[in-house]
Amino acid sequence: MKNFKDKKIIITGAGSGMGRNLAYQFSALGAEVYITDIKPDELKETTDYILASGGKCKSYLVDCGNEKEIYAFAERFLAEEKWIDVLINNAGMALGEIELMDVKEEHLKRIVDVNMWGVIHFTRAFLPALLSRPEAHLVNTSSVFGIIGVQTQVPYCTTKFAVRGFTEALRMELMG
Repeated sequence: MKNFKDKKIIITGAGSGMGRNLAYQFSALGAEVYITDIKPDELKETTDYILASGGKCKSYLVDCGNEKEIYAFAERFLAEEKWIDVLINNAGMALGEIELMDVKEEHLKRIVDVNMWGVIHFTRAFLPALLSRPEAHLVNTSSVFGIIGVQTQVPYCTTKFAVRGFTEALRMELMG
């Protein structure tokens, strides 16, 4: 896709960091940016900046670790907006440096829910709409920690390896 003007782009985890910067950049290229995050104040900051810059932006509170919220958002979004041109699965979290045996079960579950299942559920929720467009893109962000294992980062590496494998396998599936 060479021209992003008036393209509808969803970016998860766009309240801060890389997601916020992607939202700024795509907005500057003329895209209609739809952003999600779990932090309302940060989401508002991103939205306000884009709107003040003359861009188009709508924000949605969505927990990328909550399957029901993801599918409800997708249903509502597609009912309102009708289509999507780009989905950027960017939302993610880390636990910091911690050895596996010290990770609490609920923290391990949460990182897997957000970093892995969030990508899978967002993809499944929007893939039919993406495939209906003449040119569309699905982008799943991973990390160098999805290529190499790092001590004290076992949960994070596990989820980022999973995203990388999911993305590569899905790419092959869609090529057919």
